[in-house]
Amino acid sequence: MREKHQPPVMMYGLIIVLAAQVNMNLFISNFKISTGIIMFSVLLLLAGKYPVIPVTLFSAAGVYASRIAVDWFRQGSIGSSAVDNFPEMVFYLTYGVLFFLYCLKHNYDWGDFHIPVFFFFDYAANLVELALRLGAGAFTWKHQLSILLVAVLRTASIWCIYLVLRYYKFSLLRREHAQRYQRLLLLISKLNGEVLWMKKNTRLIEDTMNTSYHLYQEMQKERPDSELSRQALSVAKDIHEIKKEYLLILRGLSEALDLNLDDEGMHLKDIFTVLENSLNTAPTPGGRTLCLDLSLEEDLYTEDHYFLMSIFRNLITNAMEAAEHEIVHVRITQRLDDSHWLFTVTDDGPGILKEDLEDIFQPGFSTKINYDTGEINRGLGLNLVQDIIKNQWNGQISVSSHPGETVFSIQIPKSQLKGAR
Repeated sequence: MREKHQPPVMMYGLIIVLAAQVNMNLFISNFKISTGIIMFSVLLLLAGKYPVIPVTLFSAAGVYASRIAVDWFRQGSIGSSAVDNFPEMVFYLTYGVLFFLYCLKHNYDWGDFHIPVFFFFDYAANLVELALRLGAGAFTWKHQLSILLVAVLRTASIWCIYLVLRYYKFSLLRREHAQRYQRLLLLISKLNGEVLWMKKNTRLIEDTMNTSYHLYQEMQKERPDSELSRQALSVAKDIHEIKKEYLLILRGLSEALDLNLDDEGMHLKDIFTVLENSLNTAPTPGGRTLCLDLSLEEDLYTEDHYFLMSIFRNLITNAMEAAEHEIVHVRITQRLDDSHWLFTVTDDGPGILKEDLEDIFQPGFSTKINYDTGEINRGLGLNLVQDIIKNQWNGQISVSSHPGETVFSIQIPKSQLKGAR
């Protein structure tokens, strides 16, 4: 039988006992004002629901025992220590019971707690301890003002801790949301590129279907009702069915992306920040690290940020995959002439062979092969980059390369970038 996980009563109790060692005598002997009681509230903030009553019993006994131990260490004997410190144990028991009843009523939800409640708990527990020590003398105005002041100070401490923890939690949440948003941006960028490629391939599917159907017609003229002509017709029908399913998938992806592509644009610096963070946190070949150097004449803002993200992600990824060193240096520059946005992407990799330069933008061309698996890269990245630049913006892309440096130069007409300013 699997052992049931036990609540860490001892650990929580020890935290309170240790915090109780930070104390001071305020106005009468043995009436110690400590920070231990603050931990009841802090534990609820940090751990949520926890076993208050067992923790109360353990911490009350622990504080009581620690006080006796300290007295024995200092004086060499216990003497009246057991009697003198008993009211403080009652103080912890009183506070813990009040705290438990309130937690029980509000289902341990900190959001339902009110600061005056902590003030009342503190004051009531102090009053019980003081009454045990002084009897009716506990109700003098001096002693009442003293325990009211103590309750105010400890309640203020609880409130300050709450504000600090809430701010810290909010900061973590905000950072997590920012990371999720960056991953979402990158995902949409990738899907957007795939959809563009799928739209381009619909023409190929259409042409293949038409070719197959014309083949069927020609074969019917020469040999009506032949087996080969029937197979050609069957192929044409199959391609037609594939085309319908393909277009349904394409339409679904396009509609899903339209929900996200209509949001606000981004600045160039933000685009490159997302890319650098994502590429340095994602697994890379050989564990390479990207060192991105930006030189932007203007921090361009555009609503075509998904397309720009696809372009630069492909170019930077290619540089990282081709690199021979652990640190991959990529420099990106951007400037504006009279009518064009001009970008260059330069890496310090091994370069591209001269005989490959003319073919690198062709679909299916790739020099990347995994020699362990025999898998060849599908070779769509640079063709997709060229397709976006030429067909989306009527721009141009060119490449020059030699060992130690490859430079992609991009020209985009100023008027073509959506929402650019």
